Amino acid sequence: MHDLHVHAPSVSALSCLMISLIRWIGALLGIGTAMATVVMLPLWLFRKAWRWLWEVLGGFLPELRLPDDLTVLTQYPPLSWAGRPIPLPPDDTWVIATSIWILLPMIAMLALGHMGVSMNARIRSVCGQSGVRFDKGHPHQAFVDTLARRYGVGRIELRRLPVGGIIAFILSSPWRRHTIVLSDGILMLPPPMVQWVLAHEVAHARYGDTQSQSVWLLALRSIMLFDRLRHMAMNATLRMVQILPVLTLLTRPLHLLFRGLSLIGRAGRRVGFWIFVLFDRWASRRMEYRADRFAAEHVGTGPGIALFAHLVGQFEPTFDLFATHPPAAKRRTALERLVVDSGGLPSSSHPSRELQDQGDGERRK
Repeated sequence: MHDLHVHAPSVSALSCLMISLIRWIGALLGIGTAMATVVMLPLWLFRKAWRWLWEVLGGFLPELRLPDDLTVLTQYPPLSWAGRPIPLPPDDTWVIATSIWILLPMIAMLALGHMGVSMNARIRSVCGQSGVRFDKGHPHQAFVDTLARRYGVGRIELRRLPVGGIIAFILSSPWRRHTIVLSDGILMLPPPMVQWVLAHEVAHARYGDTQSQSVWLLALRSIMLFDRLRHMAMNATLRMVQILPVLTLLTRPLHLLFRGLSLIGRAGRRVGFWIFVLFDRWASRRMEYRADRFAAEHVGTGPGIALFAHLVGQFEPTFDLFATHPPAAKRRTALERLVVDSGGLPSSSHPSRELQDQGDGERRK
């Protein structure tokens, strides 16, 4: 068995910055792609049609002469607008500015709603139940509290998920509150392995690994909300066109145009999602290795190597954006290489015991 006490080299600030930067770039590119197809493209087409109409008609709507029995139609738009000047079309920057002003209120509204979501609801959205809180005096909670205080990551709560299997993940709220959820399968492991998993999850809170993902989800939801509103507006426009006899001939072309915009928007959202996933997969796998290294620094490499040696699948959830973790075999190999790089020399003290003693002392005070 590999030694449990090997000290791992610290993760460099440049490496942390690179991981965060790549993930943010992926999020922004994904958001930009979805935004361009869902929001900007319809506005650009509207502006093009506006400018084309203005140029063809010379800036004024034409006067139309209708038979006497149809003059009643001149009371309804657009025939009632005959002879009026057409407003000057906006310039190219109007599309970008309008897109931003459309999305910003939606993002702000969803962000406020996101802040108000309770941690119970967040956990239920992930695994269907909110879990059972650990007692404040539980050794695992004390171990996590000591790590949280050392690195100033805010409050971290532990919850038990009454299901089998190896499942562990951390969720964060905007108020510097975090919750680590462990399955019964994790808690049945030897205590050093459980501590190793806990330290791994604390690392995600320390390095802020959930932040860019939250921004991406908020932006994507706002774009989807705009797409739904646009779809409702399109349907309302088609119904209005069908009501007015003079515009009946426009029904089919408008239907095809709106359908094309919806298909392009759907494709853009999907492409944007996969752009983010590709960048996120690169960053997330390095985040997992970084969290493994953090756990090795505080608990040792032995528990992690033993865990991955007996692990089938992944111990994080494999759904949605979380399905970006490296295979257990590669993570085990990385920990074994860490032992070699560290020289395989045991340290003078056991990091996890040291943290536990600190927690015990603080509880006695």
